[in-house]
Amino acid sequence: MPADTAFNTGARKTDTSFWRRYVASRPSPPDSFFDFIHAYHERHSADGRTVLAHDVGTGPGNIAARLLSRYDRVIGSDVNEAALDAAPALLPPDQLARLGFVHAGAEDLASQPPEAIGGGLGTVDLVVVSECMPLLDAPKAMASFAALLRPGGTLAAYFYGRPLFASSDSRLDAACDAAYERVATRVSQLLWPIKDTPAYPFYKRGSEALASYLDSVAVPAGEWAAIERHKWNCDRPLIFAAAEGYDFPIEPGEDRRGPGESTFDRVDRQFWSEEWDFDHAKTFVESIFPKYQTRLGTHAAEIDRLFAELERAMGGRGIKRKVTFPVVLILASRK
Repeated sequence: MPADTAFNTGARKTDTSFWRRYVASRPSPPDSFFDFIHAYHERHSADGRTVLAHDVGTGPGNIAARLLSRYDRVIGSDVNEAALDAAPALLPPDQLARLGFVHAGAEDLASQPPEAIGGGLGTVDLVVVSECMPLLDAPKAMASFAALLRPGGTLAAYFYGRPLFASSDSRLDAACDAAYERVATRVSQLLWPIKDTPAYPFYKRGSEALASYLDSVAVPAGEWAAIERHKWNCDRPLIFAAAEGYDFPIEPGEDRRGPGESTFDRVDRQFWSEEWDFDHAKTFVESIFPKYQTRLGTHAAEIDRLFAELERAMGGRGIKRKVTFPVVLILASRK
């Protein structure tokens, strides 16, 4: 059973309308991002086979569906049954025919029946871990991924952080970034207490992974080859709010990168860029902190004021601003 946290608990108690808004508000990786992953797979897989992919943390299947352009069949897994239940309403029948879904945590995938994961262990060509690696027990999850993949199969685990405003006007961008951070941080504070609660170890582990830009996630060299860590725009925090949004210190976890790994760090505000208006930015905050409104109490007017500040900084409702994101991608080939 996953830890009882604001995201897990809030997102489990949702319906299809929530997941429709979630998919619409969250960043959508450009095709070039998946091209980048596929090029790695072709370089390090002896035959480049693209029969079966597995999307871990699939939610309602939006990323799993994207993988169908290259893979014959895709399995999506998630611990959140409500998200999986939403998939049939959000995806077209032709895609659903080539998709399968399994209700399981990443750490438990290796113990699932073969038919649930699309075949036996050691048959998957690609495992994509979409926006959930910091939430996982990394050693157990990595063991599951290794069990799923065939030799030469590819692991691609990625995480994007907060929006970074990236227009040609640096002063406007700074004002928008600051306004976003103020409202996201205050919303995060509504979820206190975190420390000294049963959920604290979960939050602590996740914050250490984010503060380290996933360098705290070990990729064991005994099972993996050609390990690459790609970082875009990681001159900015990967965590969604300022450190003041949490009632415990935000500190990077131990750097567990191995001596044979390669790390590539780029600052590129053109990378993974999108055009957002205020409503999109607001819905994004709501998707990060599901149902935070239930904790508003006497703070509703304060949160409304902070959102209004973000709206003004962005130029008003309906005005679109360019955003990008800090992104980390871990690639590894199964030995």
